[in-house]
Amino acid sequence: MTLFRTLARPVIGVVVTVGLAVSCGDGNEVVPTTTSAPTTTTIATTTSIGAPTTTTAPVPLATPALIEAVQQALDTWAARAGVPGAALAVLLPDGSDVMVTTGVRDLSTGESVRGDEYWRIASITKPMVSAVVLRLVEQGLVELAAPVSRYLGTGWAQGYELGGVDYGDLVTVAQLLAHTDGFKEYAFDPGFYLLVGDRLDVPMTPEEVVAWAVGEGPQYVPGTGYLYNTVGHVVAGLVIEAVTARPVEDVLREELFQPAQARNLYLTPREFPPNRVPSGYVQGLLRTALDLLPALNQYRDQATVGEFYDITAVPQALLTSAPFTGGGLEARLDDVARVFRAMFDGTVLSAESVAKFTTTVLDTNYGLGISVGEVDDLVVYSHGGGVPGFRSHALYAPALDIAMAVSSNLIPIDPDVGSVADDVLRLVRAAVSD
Repeated sequence: MTLFRTLARPVIGVVVTVGLAVSCGDGNEVVPTTTSAPTTTTIATTTSIGAPTTTTAPVPLATPALIEAVQQALDTWAARAGVPGAALAVLLPDGSDVMVTTGVRDLSTGESVRGDEYWRIASITKPMVSAVVLRLVEQGLVELAAPVSRYLGTGWAQGYELGGVDYGDLVTVAQLLAHTDGFKEYAFDPGFYLLVGDRLDVPMTPEEVVAWAVGEGPQYVPGTGYLYNTVGHVVAGLVIEAVTARPVEDVLREELFQPAQARNLYLTPREFPPNRVPSGYVQGLLRTALDLLPALNQYRDQATVGEFYDITAVPQALLTSAPFTGGGLEARLDDVARVFRAMFDGTVLSAESVAKFTTTVLDTNYGLGISVGEVDDLVVYSHGGGVPGFRSHALYAPALDIAMAVSSNLIPIDPDVGSVADDVLRLVRAAVSD
């Protein structure tokens, strides 16, 4: 495994660091105003699953009033956040569902967002990979407390040193999923982007991503701290492949997507959906950082759309390969919601595994790849996702059996995408309670 050497270019590095931090949606950016109302589309499906036989068909929860309220919530949020386009899918406990969209998928053409769009859901990939690892635990193929070296071989992370101690063979599978492995987050590291900035058209292998993180060394003694990162779930993908002797995308499909009756999820760069994702835009300091990267100079004119930078106008090979099982899925939102429900409702995992999944670590609200929180007094399992051009959020409320997924084609945004998901959950909760 070849270790990368981080390049030092402090002036550009500082700008890139600021821009990448903003890309996670910290809400401090000025949002451009829009001069026209977004285009909206509403799609409702009212198929009832397993409904009892009665003389009068039950009224689905996806009523016109609820659909209109959800549409209005998305429209209002999109206008406030200034996003070009967005979509939101809700799965209701009676088997009916709602899909609403707003705005455009491409600012240059004005083409409206469709209900069947594929979106880059980024780190929402992580809990799905965690769920598959937990499935393999149930099958006896993986132990959470076991060192990763049991599956990837002794020396898989040789040189992962801190204070003269090599922790490479001591990192456990559970630490990968809980972000207590000590790995550095490449998305916030200027050296990483300067290193790979001139290879946008060259895919990056998982082994290269891991090699970079190993070379950076632990940020703390593994197991003693928490630092959200993508590398740990990239390693988890390699563990899945090692114990199953199969491509991880096939294992995800068989162990998770198919049981969830979700067909429209694709793990890039090994596979891509049949339709291209919407154009993805960046703004603010992140856009400034991209303008300062020498490797992107040749694309500036074609990527500039008013105040936005169209990141999908540049070569995509690197952008769609580096995240891998830490954030590489492109998917339809209704199927993202189906998977989120299946991970926690007993379809995929036992109650014991769900308990492990959702038990938070240290003093965080994060479990083995999932955030555990509340919307008002309602427990919610959720995860966000952000990559250049896209910001997404998915959640499941177990008490109500409601799942949701939302995505937009702009980053950073304020208010962030999770806020509209919470607002819609409140609307749906009220409708279900009635």
